[in-house]
Amino acid sequence: MVQERMVGAVRIWWRTPGRVGPGRGPYAGDGPWELMVREAWLGDYDARGGDGVSSDVPLRSAAMTRADVAARDQASDWLTYVPERDRKLVVMALGQLASGKPRVSWMALRRPMGVKIGAHGLRRRYTRAIGGIADALNRRKCEGRHGQGLELS
Repeated sequence: MVQERMVGAVRIWWRTPGRVGPGRGPYAGDGPWELMVREAWLGDYDARGGDGVSSDVPLRSAAMTRADVAARDQASDWLTYVPERDRKLVVMALGQLASGKPRVSWMALRRPMGVKIGAHGLRRRYTRAIGGIADALNRRKCEGRHGQGLELS
């Protein structure tokens, strides 16, 4: 369940305005301005973005709700339960799963993680990290039942 929530958080991060693509500023997604494209033959600006044919326009992702942002931020905060040396590994593995891959390619993560051998070791580190998050959340939940009032949902 932890992995599923974190994969969902990665997908929500990808939908966050201003965070997709290189060179976009923090305000690039705060309004319709990103949709405006100069149509030279009309001498005007238009939000269609294609050659005047609506089928040329890529679909925009749905706007994020407060619940989406809250879920994203909560799952992102869970990375604090992961040892610092494994955070990059966890994020890269979650990125592969969020992109639709059925499982993580540990061999592909060796180079970015700076290891020549040990794909099996990377998988074990990831499994321990996700398990550590689950353990920490379960501890917080148990503490919440004894008067702390913590809510994890």
